[in-house]
Amino acid sequence: MRRLFRAREFGILLVLAVEIAVFSILTHRPDRPNPMLDASNLLATVRDMTVLATAALGSCVIIISGGIDLSVGSCIALTSVVTAYAIVSGHSPVWACLLAVSTAVVMGLLSATFITRAKLPPFIATLGMMSIARGLAYLVTKGATIPIPDSGFTRGLGSGMIPLPGLSMPVPVLLLLVCALVFHLFLSRTRLGREIYALGGNEEAARLSGVPIVRLKYLVYALGGLMAGLAGVIFTAYYGTGQSTAAMGWELDAIASVVIGGGSLSGGRGSVWGTCIGALIFQVLRSGLAMVGASDYNQLIIGAVVIAVVAFDQVTRKGRG
Repeated sequence: MRRLFRAREFGILLVLAVEIAVFSILTHRPDRPNPMLDASNLLATVRDMTVLATAALGSCVIIISGGIDLSVGSCIALTSVVTAYAIVSGHSPVWACLLAVSTAVVMGLLSATFITRAKLPPFIATLGMMSIARGLAYLVTKGATIPIPDSGFTRGLGSGMIPLPGLSMPVPVLLLLVCALVFHLFLSRTRLGREIYALGGNEEAARLSGVPIVRLKYLVYALGGLMAGLAGVIFTAYYGTGQSTAAMGWELDAIASVVIGGGSLSGGRGSVWGTCIGALIFQVLRSGLAMVGASDYNQLIIGAVVIAVVAFDQVTRKGRG
């Protein structure tokens, strides 16, 4: 277990436990069961965070490499629209999913091209791709949603349950756990994973050590697109529609999940499991605020948390320096 979870992850789990305890106290009523601790509510909270956490895994790899991706939310929206449009056009769900995920990977590769060939800063390149992806989604839908018929695709991938001993696990959660395990093993057990950490730690030193900088940047942004595309497919299956307005502002949420989970915006550091826990922390925060009637403060609190965590990260980095 300790090989999968380091001290930082255990610390984040403690934060999550405290968060649940605080909202449990705030929502407690003596005349009814506590909604925060209700099993169905906890399961719904975990299921709701899977789309963000899936996309955040791609952001985690990019941030470890020293980059950043501001197009995550827009890529989710574009792949949601592509998936729904392909299905209502008569294509099979499998083909629709492959087309949508491939579209997101291409968007990631375009970002990498702008960064490595045009020498644009990652912030500028992905900011441009954010507008392009969102614009394409609007162009296809004209601002309307694309409902897809109820089918095995929506019932299976979106809301399906897999029976396990003692419990039933939502399909999106199982898919997230599989992806997280693959990413963890990739980053911790492979040469490419170690090179990604080296790239984020010191790009010039990595270059002098023979690390293929350009190839790695293409790889991490392709992985970012892949996970955003997968998140878009899950979003479409879960909600049963393709939406050009999907995942508005999720760029910040994905980055925040990585940072809360132990990542550094300076690169060279990040945790797959910490990122998943970070996404769960934000989803519990949203659910808790909604239960106490303060959901309007979502983005304000998330922004404040991100600033606090990044500031703390900078202080600790200077202290170690």
